[in-house]
Amino acid sequence: MSPPAKHRAPQPSTPDSESSVRERVTPTPSAAPSSPHAAPAPSAAPPLSSGSSRDRLEAKLKLARGVLANLPGSDDRARLLHVAIMRRDEALLDGVLSALGIRSVPSVPPPSR
Repeated sequence: MSPPAKHRAPQPSTPDSESSVRERVTPTPSAAPSSPHAAPAPSAAPPLSSGSSRDRLEAKLKLARGVLANLPGSDDRARLLHVAIMRRDEALLDGVLSALGIRSVPSVPPPSR
């Protein structure tokens, strides 16, 4: 059995080791440009409904399951694909399917005109 651990005496506090809480400074309304006629900043992509993104992910998962069934279990990409399916990770699904040369459902729909 080992001897009990020795306790160190507390170090005297220094200004660096002390913490302080400061009040949060909020910008005043006059600091922000607030023109009633200013147009909102254009967004890069139109907002997607959760239904369409869910459908797109489900289509990718279905495709990935089909691809996974044809890959040998020893393939590293098969393991990654399995992880992507289990996590429902769309970015990982896209990456692994792309590495396998499989075209999947586009991640971002084309802009509407």
